[in-house]
Amino acid sequence: MPDLELSPEIRALREDVRAFAPRLRAAAAQLEWERDPRRRVPWDLVAEGSRRGWRTLGLPAEHGGGGATVLALCVLIEELAAGDMGYAVIVDQTLKVQRILARLAGEQARAHFLGRFLGDERCVLAICFTEPDHGSDYLIPHPDFRFTTTAHRREDGAWVLNGTKRFISNGADAGFLVVFACTDPSQPASTGTSAFLVEPDLPGFSVEVVHEKIAQRTINNARLRFENVVLEPWRLLGEAHRGYTGARDVLRESTVEAAATTLGTARAAYEMALDHTAHRVQGGRPLAEHGNVRVRLGRMHAELEAARSLVWRAAVAVEHDPDYDFRLGAAAKLVAADVAVRVCESAVELHGGLGIMIEEAGVEKCLRDCLSFLHSDGAQDSMALRIADLTATGG
Repeated sequence: MPDLELSPEIRALREDVRAFAPRLRAAAAQLEWERDPRRRVPWDLVAEGSRRGWRTLGLPAEHGGGGATVLALCVLIEELAAGDMGYAVIVDQTLKVQRILARLAGEQARAHFLGRFLGDERCVLAICFTEPDHGSDYLIPHPDFRFTTTAHRREDGAWVLNGTKRFISNGADAGFLVVFACTDPSQPASTGTSAFLVEPDLPGFSVEVVHEKIAQRTINNARLRFENVVLEPWRLLGEAHRGYTGARDVLRESTVEAAATTLGTARAAYEMALDHTAHRVQGGRPLAEHGNVRVRLGRMHAELEAARSLVWRAAVAVEHDPDYDFRLGAAAKLVAADVAVRVCESAVELHGGLGIMIEEAGVEKCLRDCLSFLHSDGAQDSMALRIADLTATGG
């Protein structure tokens, strides 16, 4: 197992993104309260991130991407989230889907995807799991679980897709979507689900609702409807009925990157608290000179460092440990998301009344954003149950 020391290349990436992050913060402050959700996405900065290579960093080099390690992707996402979590999630979702397509797509689907994706700086991607009747079921599946979205195969080999997905990140804006549907209802999800490459201009696809939410307001989450969407045979990703299992194998690091996202935003809140307490005078001296405030800041720092160590350990293990323990990724997300909320709550409290003022200190946005990861990429209790189930079954 390699150690957790960052390579010179990853350090350079971190510094580059860290210098970019203040622009994300300024853009989010300007855009997040736009009435039209589609005007909230900072598309000019998405395009600039593409030119810097971040949007395609997860693709193998032979497909035109950056071929980055999981640790490098975690560093990228943490630094982007320190600027704006919404932007970070736009990029992270795109990184996840491109890796699924690189691994599972057949030659025709991959060529079709890469032809547009590499040439369009604003082409982002979405993955469609969550349904109105199913949330964390796909994380801790039971024998009776099936997706209610279905696809049946016609005699000519094409598939017909029907159903609804909701809360889908990038759902209203994605150039390509990976959609999971039940294709063999006689089998549980692990052996009866297929994955498909879908595009928004296919007849029968519609965006029903762009969800309003308190967090991640610069990324659009949507409810999507598929009504008799005809999919050519080449749009099937991987083996029929095995798409769910195949995608989970590709995305072993998904929870690890989610953990890194929360750390970036929480670290931003911590840095805001450091600055505020150094300059705000109360009781005749700066807040940072009061013992109780110093203790609070010390705990915030310690928790962030501990969570990051777990995230980096999981990021290295998922790529280099042949006996990778899936509990490690779940633990990273569970711990980091809890730590992020605690750090943000402390930062808000240390700001006093300013902490709850919109568009003044900025720290309340960090708390709103981190709250979203108490369920995003898997609810916290689902993560804990997954760890317990894996422990009970020997990993």
